[in-house]
Amino acid sequence: MLKCERCASHSSGQEAVWLRVAVIQMASGEEKAANLRKAASMIREAAKRGVDLAVLPELFNFLPRRMTREKCIPNAEGEDGESLTLIRELSRELSVAIVAGSIIERDGGRLYNSSYAVAEGKIAGKYRKNHLFNYGKIREGEVFAAGDAPTVLDLGGVRVGITICYDLRFPELFRAEALLGAEVLVNVAAFLQETGRAHWMPLLRARAIENLAYVVAANQAGTEGNRFLYHGRSCVIDPWGRVLRRAGTGEGIITGALSREKTQEARERIPVLMDYKRY
Repeated sequence: MLKCERCASHSSGQEAVWLRVAVIQMASGEEKAANLRKAASMIREAAKRGVDLAVLPELFNFLPRRMTREKCIPNAEGEDGESLTLIRELSRELSVAIVAGSIIERDGGRLYNSSYAVAEGKIAGKYRKNHLFNYGKIREGEVFAAGDAPTVLDLGGVRVGITICYDLRFPELFRAEALLGAEVLVNVAAFLQETGRAHWMPLLRARAIENLAYVVAANQAGTEGNRFLYHGRSCVIDPWGRVLRRAGTGEGIITGALSREKTQEARERIPVLMDYKRY
């Protein structure tokens, strides 16, 4: 099941490696225990490849066929829930930082679609999905409350901005994270095949080019098991907008070596963050 699919790399290969990242593309379903076993197995496989950071997809631990509050409330968790407890244990055991895709977070009477980052076995921070997806029969706005702020975290000396799926269509959020110092922009997603064919790669490449930052995108794998078919094609894109690694539609792991020199070089050549004006 675990495989690494490689897209043509345009890197010169001369830059010093700064961050080794694994993007985990898994097909999640409604059986939380099975999802967690699979996620743990794939994180362990990624760690064997010598990565510093592993990234899971949106709702990696519970992805229902239909998103309703009735389904989500019993599967909602806090920081001490079984999902994040497992992620903390894996991070500590394997010495790997993990962006834990996203989970359904319960805070009082509200539910959030939240992405937690863990480093050295501890929670480094979280991001709550700012933009809720309402498309066809998918009505996230009827289930979740929206977050209201960008999130940039320090993961092992690397400034990482986190976004979730539909956020990809809002470039101002990515720019806000870049202005807050993000050098790597992560998008964890359950991006549909229907829209993904036309929009997934163009949007990801645009966010990298606009901000002269690496973009690391972890999507749900395409599967007939869920009601909706997901696009897969998780990827790593460099600050010049070049696709360094890209998965297919099935489950698997891709890895990429990121270079701070490449980010700095791109931002010196085109100083968009220095020239940015707020209107």
